[in-house]
Formats: sequence, C-alpha cells, structure tokens
Amino acid sequence: MTNQDLLITGGHVVTLDPDVGDVPGGDVLIRDGRIAAVGTVAPEDALGAQVIDARGRLVIPGMVDTHRHVWQGALGASTGDTSLMGYVGKVVQGIAPGYTADDIYAGTLWGSLQALSSGVTTIADWSHNLQGAQHSEANVRALHDSGIRGLFLHGGPGPDPAAFFGQPARHPEDARRVQKELFPDGTSGRLRMGMAFRGTSFTSAETTVEDFTFARELGLPISIHAGMAGFPDSVEALYRKDLLGPDVNYAHANQLTAREFELIADSGGSIAISATVEMLMVLGTYPATGSAFRYGIPAGLSADTTTSSGVDLFSEMRIALAAERSRANKDAVARDEAVLSVELDQRDMLRLATTGGARAWHMDDEIGTLTVGKNADVVVVDMRAPHLDGFADPVSTLVFGAGPADVETVVVGGEVVKSGGRLVGPYAETARELVQQSRRRITERTQA
Repeated sequence: MTNQDLLITGGHVVTLDPDVGDVPGGDVLIRDGRIAAVGTVAPEDALGAQVIDARGRLVIPGMVDTHRHVWQGALGASTGDTSLMGYVGKVVQGIAPGYTADDIYAGTLWGSLQALSSGVTTIADWSHNLQGAQHSEANVRALHDSGIRGLFLHGGPGPDPAAFFGQPARHPEDARRVQKELFPDGTSGRLRMGMAFRGTSFTSAETTVEDFTFARELGLPISIHAGMAGFPDSVEALYRKDLLGPDVNYAHANQLTAREFELIADSGGSIAISATVEMLMVLGTYPATGSAFRYGIPAGLSADTTTSSGVDLFSEMRIALAAERSRANKDAVARDEAVLSVELDQRDMLRLATTGGARAWHMDDEIGTLTVGKNADVVVVDMRAPHLDGFADPVSTLVFGAGPADVETVVVGGEVVKSGGRLVGPYAETARELVQQSRRRITERTQA
C-alpha cells in the first residue's frame, strides 16, 4: 500500500452525500487512505500528490456487492441455461465437492479481481464451499491478496457441499478458530468476518437456532438465503424462534409476504438484491427492490453467482430498475392503460449499488459516499466514449450505459488497484495463470 496522497481532479464528482451533492469539475483529495477533501482543492494542499486527471469522467463511490459467491470466479457463465435447481446439481453438488484449497484460492482471487475491475470495492463473500481449515485460509488469503474490502462470510455446513440441503448438523465449529486466528481483532486488513448460514429454508429450525446462537456468541453478522420459490418457511420461522435482528441480511427475499417484509423492517434487518440471477434462475417473479423501498429496509445490489450473471453492478442497476417498473405497472398494463409516470430512477439504483449496500452491512459510516473522513474507496468512470455521450444527468448515462470496460481507475483505501483501464498490483497476472490452471483441473475432474 502507498502512503502518497492522491488528487483526483477535474471530474464530475457524484458524492452521494446529501450534504454535498454533485460537484461538476471537482476534486477529491485522498490522504492516508481516507478522503481528505471534496470540492476544489488548492494546489498548496495537494503538494506531492499523485494526480489522476478525471476530466470527462464521472467520479463515484466504490460500489458494494452485498452477496456474492466469490470462490466461483473460475466458473463464469457455466450455468446460464439452468434454473436454481440446475445450478445446484451442476455446481453445488457436481463441481464444488472436488475443489481443493488451491482451487478456492484461485477462484476467490480471480473473482475478487473481477469485482474490482468492474468498480466493486467492497464485497460480501458468501463462502459456502469451505471443506476444512485449508479452504478457509485459502479463501481469506485470496481476498487479502486481491486488495478488496469486504466481509468473509464463513459457510458450511461441512466437508460435503451437497449436504447444504437438508443436513441437520450445525455450522462447523471451525468458524471459532477462523475468527480467533484470522480475525483476532475483529478485522483483518480490509476484511471482517461474518456467518453464511442455511437458515430454516434449508435445514431444521432447531439447527438454525444453534447456528444463530453460535454467531451471536462470536459477535458476528449473519447472512441467509430467504424467500426463494420452492424454499418456504424463512422469515416467519425465524420470528417464531425469536431470531430476527439487525445483524441478519436476507439474500433475495423474492417470495416474502408483506408481513415478512414488515418483520425484517421492524427488526432492522437488510436485504441483498440479485436481480439478474433472481429472474434468470427463477427464484421468484420479481426482485424485492420495490418492497425494500416501500418498507424502508436497508438494501443493496449483488451479482450472487457469476455462473449465471455478470461480474458487475452496472447490469444489476439496469435490470433491477426495469424489473421494478415492470412490477409496479403490470396491473395498469394488463388493463391496457397508458402509464403517466414511473417511480424510482437512476440515482435510486446508484444509491443501491453504493450507499445502500454499505448501509445493509452497517458500514455506512466508513464507505458508500465520498465524504471527508471516510475510507477512500473511489471509482473513476470514463464517460468520453460514444455510448456514454449523454445529454442531461450524467448519472442516468452511467446507469443506462456504463459497464466494467468503462471503469478507468479504482481506488481502495487510497491504494490504486486499477489504472488506465487495467488492473495493477502483484497479483493481476498471477491470478490469471492460477485460474487457468484451476479450470484445467476442474475440467479434468468433471470429465473423468
């Protein structure tokens, strides 16, 4: 990591801080890994700083992916033609059991760099292929080496990922050792730890009580899958066992009832929305975007499994917005009525991808906006290409048209991890070689 100051100058700065707003032609000064100034920075205040020319660019907070299985970084687009159950058979029960610790490292490192390259600077890594201590250590080491900020969500339930469905055994006790050895001070570099639990949709209520009690004994936040078609009895079951709380994040939430959304809101829980996967893999009719806004539930966007989605949140913003407008207006369309106005806009989606994700994981005092004092997680998007030549609000142009290739510069904690459109650092090329080796091993095992 470098201690040199950074000055990002001349860009259209979208702070997403309501007290600051947008700063056209503005500057962002970064010092000691944090944002030192936003607005117009005097030359004498930036003496010796590395200068990043952001003219013709949009400067935004780093994006936050609230739910991704990062270990699957080697398996991109491998289940694009399957439903959730097809994915379970092919990946969870087919490919995952053969993963070595080396495969976990390669996939997680590559998956983290995929995220960083697309402007995602913080990731909640739902690590549910941990087959022992070596797998856990390889996963955490890969997150560290990538330079990403995030949560390592320790998954289970044991050495056979196929047992994720229905096995009553409680979460592996090894999570206690992982916390003690790898996260002794609660954090480890840019990482912190949480728990990835099955919840009542995938195991017994009794096991879920044991798991939640375990996490709360360790003081760790919890993530579960909830509200997916074919897997009922999630939020209501947690309520009956008095397990709801602000430390619980619910991935998907497509099929939840109004009462269940109210229970999440009242308990302070949060939601991770994976619009692409939820519709392509048929987890439910519509993503929970509108319900999250309606009930005031903290929510963020996520790619979930990149075996069936892209690696970026630009696509998630577009798809989530389109799906919510379709859901909100379906009755009027069914009556063959012309719709006069629509709710939610492009800035709502950018907030979901940044401040919303930070709030969902209780990190909004550290990241999510370009605010003086917060961690310097910053993304610079080159808006000069023809497909980003907009007329009005540049955020609209960004949400409707940008993609990972338009991300020119990525800064995490003051460290430049992408520059000039290319990943930089000691692991950029190494990661490619490792993931190619892992893919060859996976192919050999699955074809044997």
